[in-house]
Amino acid sequence: MLFGLPLIIAGLAIGWFLYFPVISTWWSARGWEEVPCWIEKAEMKTSRGSKGGTTHKVEASYRYQYRGRTYHSDEVALTGGSDNIGDFQERANAQIRAFIGKDRPFRCYVNPAKPQQAVLFRDLRWGLMLLMSIFPMVFPLAGFTVAIGGWLQSRDVSLSKQLTAQHPGEPWRWQREWAGDAIIASKDGLPFILGIAGWFLLVQGPLALAVLVSGEISTSPLSVLALLPSLLAFIPLWFAWQRVKTRLAIGLPGLQLKQRPIMPGQALEGELRLDRVRSPLTSLNVHVLCRRQIIRSSGDGRTTAKETIWEHTLTLSAAEARREISGVALPLRIDIPRGLPCTLVDEAAASADDSERHVWLMEISSAQGGKPSTLPLPVFGTVQDTQAAEAAEYDVEAIAPDTEQLETRLKKNGVHAEFDAAGVPVLIDCPPGRFRGMGIFLLIFGAFWFAAFVFMVKQGAPFLFRFIWGVTSPLILGGGLWTLLHRRRVEITADELRIVNSIGSFYSWHETYAPRHIVGFTHDTNMQSGNQFYYRVRAETTFGKHKTLIDGITESVTAETLAKRLEDWRNRGVGSSL
Repeated sequence: MLFGLPLIIAGLAIGWFLYFPVISTWWSARGWEEVPCWIEKAEMKTSRGSKGGTTHKVEASYRYQYRGRTYHSDEVALTGGSDNIGDFQERANAQIRAFIGKDRPFRCYVNPAKPQQAVLFRDLRWGLMLLMSIFPMVFPLAGFTVAIGGWLQSRDVSLSKQLTAQHPGEPWRWQREWAGDAIIASKDGLPFILGIAGWFLLVQGPLALAVLVSGEISTSPLSVLALLPSLLAFIPLWFAWQRVKTRLAIGLPGLQLKQRPIMPGQALEGELRLDRVRSPLTSLNVHVLCRRQIIRSSGDGRTTAKETIWEHTLTLSAAEARREISGVALPLRIDIPRGLPCTLVDEAAASADDSERHVWLMEISSAQGGKPSTLPLPVFGTVQDTQAAEAAEYDVEAIAPDTEQLETRLKKNGVHAEFDAAGVPVLIDCPPGRFRGMGIFLLIFGAFWFAAFVFMVKQGAPFLFRFIWGVTSPLILGGGLWTLLHRRRVEITADELRIVNSIGSFYSWHETYAPRHIVGFTHDTNMQSGNQFYYRVRAETTFGKHKTLIDGITESVTAETLAKRLEDWRNRGVGSSL
């Protein structure tokens, strides 16, 4: 909280004393009167920063007459200080110096309500204002997030301690959502998201409106950049709308369990309670999942990867709902397989470096769309073995997805797969463009990288720079094209496994292996993006090579299950040949 406070004060101070006064003065200056003035002195001052940057400032003094009285002023523009944003200072200096000591007057703009206030230029310097607006927009928002986040975290810790003291030996009541008779949904952050959007519009809205009113876009098309920060407000507004749709459809759901805690190998049974009455013709989707969170430390930072190890989806018809005073109640029953891990009790262990934890969630959504409402589930073993159950390895066979779930998960990863009646894959098709976003990013970045290389060549940059940029530019562009055009198709029959790679319709090559040519199938992780690990399945051949069959899988259980089914195919093929 103390760390966030200076950021809030600094951002608000810049906004209050620098940014908003300039915007306000510009709006007022649009109605100021233009009168002749005589330039007495003018000069351009240049300053050099410690890092080599150069800034300029035009200084001038002039006199003017307004309503029979003579005034003096030294205000050149609405913004003071030196800068190097655009060429305003150079243009202003060139115009003013042509009128120094001349009988021919220049012009200035006078505030009718305050005649001693005048400026030579009342231009809307949108580039400078855009740069200045970053500080009152970002600093208070970051400081508020840190301060409020710290306060909420300390409050949650205090509440957790109170609940621990009130319910000793009952960890399934130690979270805020579990404290009452019914499990309540986690907060969706709607007020905070609306606050972010509102703050964006409050800070950037006046500048965007000024650019539109001034007609800057017609004279300087680049001024459209000043509208982008205001448009950024639509991002949090979109997220807020998703939450609003959920609230309108299902309200704030709760879960009344017949038995608490929920245990692996038993049924999750109870009633889903909604504070909104729904039409009997509608339905709700209930998605229960067990998620593994992997915490890895790297230097001073830490990353948390998330992956689903078990999930189950259930559709509830509103026609089965029982009407209550506060809403409706829907009966719910889901069997939890044995061998699944339990919820972590010791939160200190979750914050340790290089650790893993498991969380259980229930996501509730409707056909109207919106962000699913999330309820944390208290899945524990007995009081005595909860910690041991968390630390133990879960049973992969028990949580392995069935064929239909396997097809669905692979489809989410952009992969088309087909299986035979025994669940053995017969086709795995990784189409081009699965990672379209990454491919486009590499092409755009590679284009700028290559443009820098061309510029270095023309400017005669040192050989080392030309060599590095000259080698990496085609690699980056080639990686983008490979991502967008490469296709891998694995065709599996009883007698052979055929891998067909192609680059668009231009070039293709294939490899064929009999079951006896394959030592085994393995799965591992080969890439991480943000907090997401990606897994692949490879075949190890008798020739000592590892051939990738599929990659980009987001769950290790999915990759492991697929590898085991391919191993079943190999064993069946080797056994039949013997």
